[in-house]
Amino acid sequence: MALTLRHKLKVTDYLKACVRKLIYTLVAVFPRSNHKAVFGSYKDSFSDNSKYLYLHWQHNQFIRAIWISGNKDVVRQRTEFGQEAYYRWSPKGIFHCLSAKYYFYNSYIGDINQWFANGATKINLWHGLPMKKIEFDINNGPMAEVFNPQCRLNQFKQWLISHQQLIKPDLMLSPSPLMDDIFSSAFRLFPTNINDSVTDFPPNIGAHSTELASDNTQSSALVRAGNPRTDYYHSYPKQQTDLGYLINDSVTGTNSSSVTPPQYILYAPSWRDNKQQNNPYLQAFDWQKLSDHLVQNNQILLLRLHPNEIALAADFVDFPNIVNISHLEDVYGILGQIHLLITDYSSLFIDALPLDTAICFYRFDEQDYLQDCRDMYEYANKLPEFAPICESFEQLLEQLQPQAISGQTELYRQVYKDVSQQFWGKDGINRGSAFSALETALKQQR
Repeated sequence: MALTLRHKLKVTDYLKACVRKLIYTLVAVFPRSNHKAVFGSYKDSFSDNSKYLYLHWQHNQFIRAIWISGNKDVVRQRTEFGQEAYYRWSPKGIFHCLSAKYYFYNSYIGDINQWFANGATKINLWHGLPMKKIEFDINNGPMAEVFNPQCRLNQFKQWLISHQQLIKPDLMLSPSPLMDDIFSSAFRLFPTNINDSVTDFPPNIGAHSTELASDNTQSSALVRAGNPRTDYYHSYPKQQTDLGYLINDSVTGTNSSSVTPPQYILYAPSWRDNKQQNNPYLQAFDWQKLSDHLVQNNQILLLRLHPNEIALAADFVDFPNIVNISHLEDVYGILGQIHLLITDYSSLFIDALPLDTAICFYRFDEQDYLQDCRDMYEYANKLPEFAPICESFEQLLEQLQPQAISGQTELYRQVYKDVSQQFWGKDGINRGSAFSALETALKQQR
């Protein structure tokens, strides 16, 4: 009997995976240049930590920095700015992926090229200090099937198909002992020099070690530093995004004649990775009532949905003073100008802590979210209350009063500072930059 289309696709996927594994193994012999680094980001965007490290090294010429993307528009834009960038599958793109000593990425080597990374030093800059469990710490939800499959057959399938997810990085940045523990566990960067890469079959990727790095046994794969995305605008403050460029008064209803500048509120919820069918934000907000409040109080809500949920914004962006910025590459160019950050389970608030930005957590679906999505890390459930937590729209609206926003930082000042130190260490933003830390690490490797 002929194979169905579904089965044909499965066979094709496995054949492609086998070819990819073979190529990945063979390219390890390709000579690589210590003076060249390739960069990329998830969904072929130009964003996040790798973006800011790339921009910095384009500026100071520490190393030859090359952006790789599967999006030709991104490549064209970088080229127009006089920066070096290539399409992933162009001859030059392939050559540089094969010959660069360093891979800098935000999620997985596929941000650059998951076929040709073997033999390069892989630096995973990651895309946030996590509250939800990540990678090998995930024990429920859809991603648990990738990182912790329950039988040997499924382990083999994931080793073959989930190729890039199971590649252990050679280097990561960590700002504090707390994050040392998290990253060491989630990425299996335990304090050892043994090469236990999960790319060596047979993998034991269902097992999970409980060994964690302490302050005195930090993994050699961890470099004490903040993130390029949070350090960049300290080094280049004039590069911040002009909020006026994002706001159109005639559309939002902002009173341009007002002598008082508006308060800017950023709503950046976490991705709900439980494959739900409905738009959860339609029931979580009374969008008309919210818009009326914003207009009345000279406030502007900047709506930033997760890249995997951008399409959901179309249901509620046609209201005055609600501006959809989900199309932006990231929000770090505006984060220092925001008066209030509203989020839920997203780690974005951690990046806002050193800025003394007022924070509010709107967790309208906490019970369902925690049941259907990934678990939270234990420390996240033990954080002291350093910002208001709202479970209903009415509670949120109270926290959006201008006086509530203005007085929040003072109200929570000491505990806010304590929580910030937990994530960023006692040195906080006074620590050396991620740029200098990485430059030192690369010089030592050379």
